[in-house]
Amino acid sequence: MEASMSLPQFKQSSSHHHFTGRIKRRTSNAINQALPNPDIGFKTQPLTSQLLTLPSSSSPMYELMNLQSLASVKQAHTRILKTVEGPESDWLLMNKLVQLYSEFGGFQSAAKVFFIGLQHEALSWTDLTDMFSAGKNPSKLLQVLGELHRMGVVFSARVFITALRVSSQVADLLLGLQMLTFVIKLGLDSDPYVKCALLDFHADFFGIESANELFEETSMKSSVLWNKVVTLNAQYGQWLEALKFFQKMQTLSIKADEVTIAKVLHACGRLQALKEGKALHGYAIRSNLSSALLVNNVLIAMYSNNASVELARRVFESIENRNLVSWNSMISGFALNGFLDDALELFDEMVLSGLQPDLVSWNCLLSGHSLQGSTEEVMNILRRMQAMDLKPNSSSITSVLRVVSDLGLLEFGRQIHGYVMRHGLASNVYVGTSLIDMYSKCCRLNDAWEVFVSMKNRNVFTWNSLISGFAHDGFLSEALELLKQMEREGVQPDLTTWNGLIAGYTKKGMSRQALVLIRQLKVIGIKPNVVSWTSVISGCCHNAHYEESLYYFREMQNDGVEPNSVTLASVLQACAALAFLKKGRELHCFALRKGIDCDAFVSTGLIDMYCKSGSLGTAQQVFKNITSKNLASWNVMIMGFAAHGKWKEAISLFDKMCDVGVKPDGISFTAVLSACRHSGLNNEGWKYFDSMRNVHNVIPTLEHYACMVDLLARGGYLDEAWDFIQEMPLEPDASVWGALLGACRNHRNVELAEIAAKHLFKLEPYNPANYLLMMSIYAYQNRWRDVEIMRGAMNAAAVKSRAGWSWIQIGQAVHVFNVEGKPHPEIGEIYFELYHLVSEMKILGYKPDTSCIVHNVDEKEKEKLLLSHTEKQAIMYGLIRTERNTMIRVITNTRVCNDCHLMAKFLSRMSSREILLRDGTRFHNFKDGNCSCNDYW
Repeated sequence: MEASMSLPQFKQSSSHHHFTGRIKRRTSNAINQALPNPDIGFKTQPLTSQLLTLPSSSSPMYELMNLQSLASVKQAHTRILKTVEGPESDWLLMNKLVQLYSEFGGFQSAAKVFFIGLQHEALSWTDLTDMFSAGKNPSKLLQVLGELHRMGVVFSARVFITALRVSSQVADLLLGLQMLTFVIKLGLDSDPYVKCALLDFHADFFGIESANELFEETSMKSSVLWNKVVTLNAQYGQWLEALKFFQKMQTLSIKADEVTIAKVLHACGRLQALKEGKALHGYAIRSNLSSALLVNNVLIAMYSNNASVELARRVFESIENRNLVSWNSMISGFALNGFLDDALELFDEMVLSGLQPDLVSWNCLLSGHSLQGSTEEVMNILRRMQAMDLKPNSSSITSVLRVVSDLGLLEFGRQIHGYVMRHGLASNVYVGTSLIDMYSKCCRLNDAWEVFVSMKNRNVFTWNSLISGFAHDGFLSEALELLKQMEREGVQPDLTTWNGLIAGYTKKGMSRQALVLIRQLKVIGIKPNVVSWTSVISGCCHNAHYEESLYYFREMQNDGVEPNSVTLASVLQACAALAFLKKGRELHCFALRKGIDCDAFVSTGLIDMYCKSGSLGTAQQVFKNITSKNLASWNVMIMGFAAHGKWKEAISLFDKMCDVGVKPDGISFTAVLSACRHSGLNNEGWKYFDSMRNVHNVIPTLEHYACMVDLLARGGYLDEAWDFIQEMPLEPDASVWGALLGACRNHRNVELAEIAAKHLFKLEPYNPANYLLMMSIYAYQNRWRDVEIMRGAMNAAAVKSRAGWSWIQIGQAVHVFNVEGKPHPEIGEIYFELYHLVSEMKILGYKPDTSCIVHNVDEKEKEKLLLSHTEKQAIMYGLIRTERNTMIRVITNTRVCNDCHLMAKFLSRMSSREILLRDGTRFHNFKDGNCSCNDYW
């Protein structure tokens, strides 16, 4: 049999010809019988689709069916040669014979059949490599190639490239190494395309670092190889390396192709490297690739990932022939950046253009709305998907579960879990991980554990989600035990694992332990990243340890870690709480230098910081400069106006927000109601409160009811406030009763005050403010026995009054004045100036208000006690130590008393100085003897 096959001399040039189309040569009767439509291009049809029509019992192919041994294959082959005319030209027969010989180990026969088919143009090298691409034993390909090599056949470089690719696909390292040996022996390793295949091989089996080393060792680097190393690094997620290699290409004036530019643009998007992305856009324009659809689609994604949605939109509008990827990229860009209405509008526009949205289109909407917490719209999108007979896939489910997790919608999460089980999605590792995350965030760790145990396939993300869940809920010892189990099962913890533990420690107020963990990571060779440090900083802010957060921020910078927008937002929160205006301005400059001042979190944090630090004008300017304002930025600006007593501006801004289509939420109404209560706007307060449910479909919370009680009671409508509390659909909490008690102090209503205090003592038995308020009310009525009873109750409950303090920053130094503790070193001079000024103020009509003094002493002694108030001391020190043209900014932790308020008015007029005082609830801006609160606070 094998002797009957002649072996004509093989020519190298013909091998290239065999990679062209093969439609003309597939004309035998056997092929026509096997394929229902012989006009279909064979290159696009897999073998299985070409064998769908079973051969008749009289056809040659029937001879080759159900053969069980090499001998039977040889016998059938012999009969075909004797009975069929020109079988060597029949592609289907030759292909089947090569497969059968290879299957039963007749590699020499397989090689000869293939060679004959090659000479008659019935087979090509592509056929040979395709035969084994999906096979169970790809080493058979090597055996056939080995036989062909022994027959003197010279292979083209493309054959080796394909063979190396096959070995990678089936993860056969031995086969790949044997092919590599062939390549080196034949001297083909210098071929640039073979070199590219070798880079792929090294990356697949030894890691991307090995591929990069091979590239660096190559002396002659062609443009093909440079393009390959860039795209390969991007393919393996080494975004920074891809960018570095591309920059080296530019230095050497090596031209990048369309795919490389697209990959590097993708890297710029992932790295949020907007500056580099813009430069690359310019390079694409200069290289005449700006009209390439692939490049434009990636440009949209790059700009979207860098929050430059307007630039992404310009690219989108410049594309003449948009495909589905173009539309999906732009829809995703809008959705992920919070422009949900624009995303939905563009989605509908795509449908109207005649382009049918696919599952990716719907998932873009789902993902964007889930990231923004738009629960209702996520449900609407799901319903619309199902109406289009589109079944949610794993990506859809993970997006929905993200909303469920963030909002703690446990019952809905259970329903999604049921859907996952019914539709066979439980085996998907990402769905399983999302379920664990959902149950963890809903404080259902037992359910999260059950999902985890039931998962057959777990990756590092699965472990991280569970460990993070336990750590965030305070089960730190259990989280550490899970980490040990993770290591025992062969899964190596990554930085995300440790970051979950760090976040757990800081959330529980154990920032020092978190810092120890960060330092231990350095010892074992893991460099803490920006997430590690941000977890500590944000955790400190969460626990109101603001000074610690600033300390850790400095240590982070000393460690060489670059803060991101989330870090900056957390530090700005600390600056806002402490009213550190100078530090806040430094952070603003840093954000401007880094180009992240337009980030939604940073810009909102800047507005909040400037508002709470008393620089309302700068806050307004930052707000105006935001091109795409989100709900949070509107809310914080309205709250800023409210805190500064600018009720007209607050109400106007709220109405403007509604007019431009931004839907207010509960925080928005808290802000506008605060503006009304700080200014005694009774009618306006009722108007906005009633509109919550009736107009905007926002359910009032206890915070909103507390605002209304404060508004009514502070305005003197104590009976109405009492009736309002009785009719509340919610059980009043401490904030509601506290608002009533505070107003009773202002209006001297002892009866209602005692009722409110009774509730407060049950709800907050250890809050000293409630006792002190009642003592103040009793003292004003000269009920000193009741004052002593209240003081005795405080002592019996071991409740200590909160130490009052005030501070002022002069230059770089912060000067703190405490009721308790060590006095200020210059307190003698401060008291001297105070006594002197009080004498002058009395001549101008000042009468000390001693109503806040709860000690039964004479009026002269009460007046002396008034001078010990820390606000007065801080303001006085500012007058002594600052230039005449500078504003005096004082921060205090308690509500300013009537006398301090009155004295500040006199001091502002006498000194012609502007005084800004921030107390525990709002700002007082004193100028020319008047206060911004209009004496209503």
